[in-house]
Amino acid sequence: MEPVIRRRALPALALAICSTALVAPAFAQRVNENAVADAEDAFGSNIGGETLGIYGPSDVRGFSPIDAGNVRIEGLYIDRQTELTSRLMAGNRIRIGPSALGYAFPAPSGIADYRLRAAQDEAVLSMAAKATSFGGWEIEADGLLPLDGRRLGLAAGAGFYRNQFQFGNSNDVLSTAVSLAWRPNGETEIKPFWSRIEVDDEEAYPIVIGDGQRLPDRMTRRRFLGQDWADFEVERVTYGGLGRTRIGHFTLRAGAFRSANITTEGYTILLDAAPRGTLAARSVVANPRRTNASSSGELNLSRPFSIGPSRHALQLAVRARRQTRFYGGSDRADLGTAPFDEPLAVPRPVFAFSDRTEDRVRQWTAGLAYQGAIEGVGELNLGVQRSDYRKNVTTPTDVLPESRARPWLFNAAAAVEITPALALFGGMTRGLEESDVAPETAVNRDEAPAAIRTRQIEAGMRWRLGPMTLIAGGFEIEKPYYGLDRGNVFRRIGTVTHRGLETSLSGTPIEGLTVVGGGVLLDARLGGDEVADGTIGRRPIGTPSRTLIANLDYRLRGFPALSLDLAIEHAGRRYADAANDVRVPARTIVDLGMRYRFRVGRLPAVLRVQATNLFNAYGWDIEGNNAFVYIQSRQVVARLAMDI
Repeated sequence: MEPVIRRRALPALALAICSTALVAPAFAQRVNENAVADAEDAFGSNIGGETLGIYGPSDVRGFSPIDAGNVRIEGLYIDRQTELTSRLMAGNRIRIGPSALGYAFPAPSGIADYRLRAAQDEAVLSMAAKATSFGGWEIEADGLLPLDGRRLGLAAGAGFYRNQFQFGNSNDVLSTAVSLAWRPNGETEIKPFWSRIEVDDEEAYPIVIGDGQRLPDRMTRRRFLGQDWADFEVERVTYGGLGRTRIGHFTLRAGAFRSANITTEGYTILLDAAPRGTLAARSVVANPRRTNASSSGELNLSRPFSIGPSRHALQLAVRARRQTRFYGGSDRADLGTAPFDEPLAVPRPVFAFSDRTEDRVRQWTAGLAYQGAIEGVGELNLGVQRSDYRKNVTTPTDVLPESRARPWLFNAAAAVEITPALALFGGMTRGLEESDVAPETAVNRDEAPAAIRTRQIEAGMRWRLGPMTLIAGGFEIEKPYYGLDRGNVFRRIGTVTHRGLETSLSGTPIEGLTVVGGGVLLDARLGGDEVADGTIGRRPIGTPSRTLIANLDYRLRGFPALSLDLAIEHAGRRYADAANDVRVPARTIVDLGMRYRFRVGRLPAVLRVQATNLFNAYGWDIEGNNAFVYIQSRQVVARLAMDI
């Protein structure tokens, strides 16, 4: 596939370059991207492909907003089924606590809100190239082009990536995106977009299956233990549009989206843990074509108004989705034994796939929200929603009974300003969310349970300390728990409660220095009959007891072209098995980097060099019940970006 994807990449890159190559120099775009400087708090954000924060779109307070269905594009609902390319998205933020207070219809698992790249007043072409010490490299081109002043603008981007991973495997990725921004007047904006990610020749890496008593022996990183024929081929497509306009005193916003993840070929390689050098059993699970696709959207009508010094807004929203998933039909084959931590290639077995399972979800939700604020006093956020959820599953042998839910959902939150610098906040939210999907190591891999009802309460404070802002609070989230039992079957096995304390401290304490730090202390517990009788332990698999981060970015006062940055992330211990007999110890990862800003003629440019996992810490990530992969070793990344 390598020559094919290169032939596809070159025209795509040329299109993005030529679309803006003839314009005059303009303001900087990629050169000024800085995740630390851009962060509003320590709870999670992404800009320019760099992430920062104690949370992310796949992990907020121990749960996943993506899996729960709590993703938005510029505030509008999307049932995201696949990765969103940074050629289309300028970044994302995690909305929880105070940042969700002014957000209608918050969610117990937090909200991951993405924003589109969009052309502004001036044209700009950004080029970026990156190389890594693993041997990977990438080329990106992004163009923002006004076609008719502010009335009509084009944003387009393309990137080709040759990724080299910590397991010794690699892939080729072609990412393309295009969007328009049409502003016929000052009250109206319409933004259609299309994006596609093509992943070719990604070799499957082994997942190590432990013995249930202890962690696997330490392995040699960057040594490929898979099979050359066991590749992934994936297509990820997202397209749609969003817009807003004013109708009298009302603001109308709407979004319609299509999101699809199509895996045409895929494998999971399983390696039994053993003492290094001794023979270990190996197997492979081959999957036929799998598809996750969804059409979704939101229609939102709001009416802001003022009464004296107070500001108010009423919102009426209708959200809907139609999701279809095809999965299952896999076949498993034995690969024989090999000395543990040593490669041994074998011919591709002959696989016999069976029929797949079809999973369809239809859901609509209508809600009414009120938001009010009085400057110097506080804010109030109230909402009520009614949802109609239906799930139909057709297996190769049977049509299962329809799963249906029609709950009323409520949310209420308030903030009170004690002083101009200090505010207290609190809230309660009830939601209807998707559960996690069964992992690759499950007997019933890819199976998705019906939607679950969730509950969250939280309270805390926001305190402005001069140039710094401190946010601290506590929360409790309760959900039905779907996980792996001792037989590796993914099913409901109880109720999970996450109680935690979280903090964020951000700001610029001295000139040139930006600080973003925070953490969460998390007490995750399971309840239910199987916990009571000792069938499973009291702790869920893979949830860390704490996460702490510290990010510093310092721009040298005597040499402002140069800035240094430091990132420290500490993850607490986690249980790796359903019985809670095996624990992964805590680990700390340190990243060190620099940015050097300069000009090539009149064109701004920046050289970014970063060493990730600077001290080469070794540790394990958890892929399921007694299933492990090691973390990435030290890597040096160099990236050059230029705005034309």
